[in-house]
Amino acid sequence: MNKLLSMLLAGTVSLFCMGQAQAAFPEKPLNVIVAYAPGGTSDISVRMLAKKLETIMGQPLVITNKGGGAGVPGFEYVMKAKPDGYTISAPATPAFSASIFLRKKAYDLNEMSFVGTYMINDRILLTRTDRPYKTWEEFKAYIKANPGKVSIGSGASQEALEVLRSVAIKEGLDVNFVMYKSGGEASADLIGGHIDACELGVGTAGYQSARQGKLNILLNLGTGAIPDFPNVPKLHADLGHPFYTSVPYAFILPKGTPEDIRATWENAIKLALQDPELKDAMLKAGFSPSFMSGQETKTFCQEELKIIPSMLEFNKKAK
Repeated sequence: MNKLLSMLLAGTVSLFCMGQAQAAFPEKPLNVIVAYAPGGTSDISVRMLAKKLETIMGQPLVITNKGGGAGVPGFEYVMKAKPDGYTISAPATPAFSASIFLRKKAYDLNEMSFVGTYMINDRILLTRTDRPYKTWEEFKAYIKANPGKVSIGSGASQEALEVLRSVAIKEGLDVNFVMYKSGGEASADLIGGHIDACELGVGTAGYQSARQGKLNILLNLGTGAIPDFPNVPKLHADLGHPFYTSVPYAFILPKGTPEDIRATWENAIKLALQDPELKDAMLKAGFSPSFMSGQETKTFCQEELKIIPSMLEFNKKAK
């Protein structure tokens, strides 16, 4: 009887200790892996959010940039990490489409743990103000008058680059495309005159230059309104192109992360976005803060990824 009682007491203590350990999350610094180089939309937005998350989580966030490969290597680094909540990917979702473009293979969205979205990022096409074109129609005319001589850069978004490639095919435009490791690098080359135009996310140096009147925005490649530039034509809605790109910027954990830990992260992001100072700072940077739960983010991604196969087939047939 005494032996049985001892075993029951030991089990109770063990369960209590496990509960205490889980309730204490996080007990040490948290590692946030940004799968892109410094200076782009991904890096800037995550660092803005991190300041508020540190206060809510009660632990410092150590942000590490693992750029290159359109975000795929950095994202996969996190997916192979221990599923304990201490290593997280943000914003992970751009790597989903990149994996399809680079490897022709889609990720299984059930093989990861979605935490939540903090903003929707629409891509924009910019050019310098000293160029002989001010609108998309004028830019098209210039490209047709100078076939093979115009270069369009991409600030690390493989999906946006493929969208622009489909536009060039449909419009009969002979252009050169250049992929960069980050929006920061692409912005610098555009401002420096090394490329003629570039697609970037809001919040980048290029976008801020447009706000200052130093660059001109020709197109909105997404579906939302661009802060400060509501009248820029939308590629899909206004110009009738079949493909577009709108990307939820989200936090994602490895599969197998305990639900209570995932929920702790999700709630922290939700609370952070309710902070007036953070929301104001993000809006001033050109971002559009918007919370979606982990499940909502997963559903959004599933719908967006359905567009990609038809776009790839369109581009392939044209070649």
